[in-house]
Amino acid sequence: MHPHDDPLGGEDQDGLDGLTPLCVVPRSGVMPQGLYVSQEGPEQPSPWWLKGGAIFIGVLGVSSLIGAISLAASGFWLGQMLDELDPEEACSDDPDPACEEVIRSLTDMAEMSMWDVGAAASGLLFLLSIPTTILMWNAEDRDTALKLAWGWVVLHAGSQLYITYSYMEWLDDFYESIPEDLGWVSLFSSVASYGSVLMCELTLAAGLALISHQTKPPTAIDIPSGFHQIDSPET
Repeated sequence: MHPHDDPLGGEDQDGLDGLTPLCVVPRSGVMPQGLYVSQEGPEQPSPWWLKGGAIFIGVLGVSSLIGAISLAASGFWLGQMLDELDPEEACSDDPDPACEEVIRSLTDMAEMSMWDVGAAASGLLFLLSIPTTILMWNAEDRDTALKLAWGWVVLHAGSQLYITYSYMEWLDDFYESIPEDLGWVSLFSSVASYGSVLMCELTLAAGLALISHQTKPPTAIDIPSGFHQIDSPET
């Protein structure tokens, strides 16, 4: 077997025992195109998701402060008004016996702990909204900001459910004190009140869950498929 002539003056290109290699690297100096992976890291989430949540909780925090003032003032004013009111004297000109029952029901309402607990919870929501808003707006400590935000949502849901429960308990007693059958009104009021609270709180939770998902830091890098040829970057 004769060796092959090398046009460039090189040695025999045959392998051992005259076998031809399966792959021969060209001598032109041009390497075949390969797989190029971008040196840039994964795209970071937009900080405006946290900033938008900060604006929303900030607005709700201010409304909680207004609610705290309203609950405290309403409870105090109602208590002062009914303390000076005698049911017998107020209903002396009204022969209807339901008159005194209505005044006693209002007196029971003024003595409810709903006013104090609701005002305290609303004030706490306002105080908690301050660091939550700051951390979410800075968008630097995501984990702490989201923990505070979830705590705010849980406290808000608990306070709203407590106020609704207390008010509906009083409303049921008030309807029972009226001679007319108003059971259907009580049922409708309960469904509407609890339904609105649940809808509101679920909306808050869903919005915060979306923010948590959208601001989740990337944990993996997408590597292009080796079966697709990618042109080399221009230099």
